Amino acid sequence: MRIISETIPSVRSISIGLWIDTGSRDEPKGFEGVSHFIEHMVFKGTDTRSPLDIVSYIESVGGILNAFTSRENTCFLAKVIDLQLPRAVEILADLAFNARFDEADIDKEKKIVIDEIHEVDDTPSDLVHDIFAESIYGEHALGRPILGTQDSVSGLTREGILGYRDRKYIRKKMMVVVSGNMKHEELVELVKRYFPKTPANDIAIEPRVAPKFISGLTVKTQKTNQTHICIGAPAVGFGSGQRPALLLLNSIIGGGMSSRLFQRIREELGMAYTVFSYIDFFRDSSVIGAYLNTDKKYTAQVILNTFDELEKLSNSDLTLQEIDSAKEQLKGSLVLGLENTSHRMNRLAKHELLIDRYIGVDETIEEIDKVTIEQVRLLARELFKPDNYQVTVLGPMTKSGIEKQITR
Repeated sequence: MRIISETIPSVRSISIGLWIDTGSRDEPKGFEGVSHFIEHMVFKGTDTRSPLDIVSYIESVGGILNAFTSRENTCFLAKVIDLQLPRAVEILADLAFNARFDEADIDKEKKIVIDEIHEVDDTPSDLVHDIFAESIYGEHALGRPILGTQDSVSGLTREGILGYRDRKYIRKKMMVVVSGNMKHEELVELVKRYFPKTPANDIAIEPRVAPKFISGLTVKTQKTNQTHICIGAPAVGFGSGQRPALLLLNSIIGGGMSSRLFQRIREELGMAYTVFSYIDFFRDSSVIGAYLNTDKKYTAQVILNTFDELEKLSNSDLTLQEIDSAKEQLKGSLVLGLENTSHRMNRLAKHELLIDRYIGVDETIEEIDKVTIEQVRLLARELFKPDNYQVTVLGPMTKSGIEKQITR
């Protein structure tokens, strides 16, 4: 098991995460949502603790206990004062290895997760991102919703859930990652004390199949008050030498209120309230995307203006002032994030999971400062081609209606 830590003597908090390198992309057909379901179930009781005992154990000392599931990872995390590190390590080990998975609890939790799925279905600003992922990746597991579907969750059995957990929750797929006021040697001893002393699991890690990006136009017609739009293109990987240029490009496109899309779509045209861009990094693929919501009558104009802004970036329209501003924004955001132990713990884990090494703050700042305007233009020219885009629209529109308006 990997144990990774960062000692920060100047704080009194500790953020600890137990990361399992498995997520929704690792689920076989018919088991969609099982990773997220397991995340829920471990809080329903262990061999020695009730659900109330679990949360009280950390909350009674002012700490926070939580968990999340993504497309590639599951994480159980706690944030406590530094004196409570042993308590945090103990509870995470108990959750990961001693959860009961009672039949009655499974049946009850299915109702809760299905309700969570319905909540997403009723929230178009969330639902459009699931549709976008499916549009990009098609039948690949990365395109499936993390929560699963009502049918897949309903069909989960205790035997199937435990079989999946036993194949995936193995030591070589686990990491304990900590950031805060502690010593690494102490952490290692605590992990030895509280995690089961079982022999290394010899189950082979199943290889992941790399996805292919699907471009085109996807429209899901639904009666909503607004039209929700995602526009994206395949990007470079986290370990690429072009990653710093990609981060700058994302900042310029939609990284804040001063960004290209925000200024054009919201401030100048007044056609959207929410406008932002983002990057999704996976182990073997990445996407740079933008999200916008607008009135039905502005849908085509918002899409076309977004295309225009993206294409301008590959030409001489990009300025040194924008590059310098984006650099300072990125560096400032990075440094401010260092004041939060949870942010630092997540950063440690993500680097290890994505590229098997940690990129320090000084190295990151140096990489950002080295990026030239021509490197950003070159990357924009490489990414923002008409045939590269996936456009996903959710709202009271039809595909044929949008196609007629945006074809050029």
